[in-house]
Amino acid sequence: MPAPKRRITVEERDQALRLRRKLTVSLGVAGSVAVAALGIAAAETHAGASTASSVSTSSVTSSTGTTTTATPSASSASSNSSSSTGSSSLSTGSASTGNSSSASTVSGGS
Repeated sequence: MPAPKRRITVEERDQALRLRRKLTVSLGVAGSVAVAALGIAAAETHAGASTASSVSTSSVTSSTGTTTTATPSASSASSNSSSSTGSSSLSTGSASTGNSSSASTVSGGS
């Protein structure tokens, strides 16, 4: 690489050093703000945590006019969202079948 044709002056060198220092500080501050923003976003999202906000009910009507309805209980909805316990269990709930003249309900679980 050939040598520069003219030497830089002291003022030009000092100006370049100030610009480099200013850029270094600016990038450091911007990086710190970005890390803080990501930390706040991570704290707000609570990754892995979930709650059962609603319980769904399914209903099936057969061709004979009987209706079968299944409603899971609140404890089964919360036990399904917790997978870190390592134990397996059956969910509890109830099922109803019948029409307006005769109906039966079956409940299960522990």
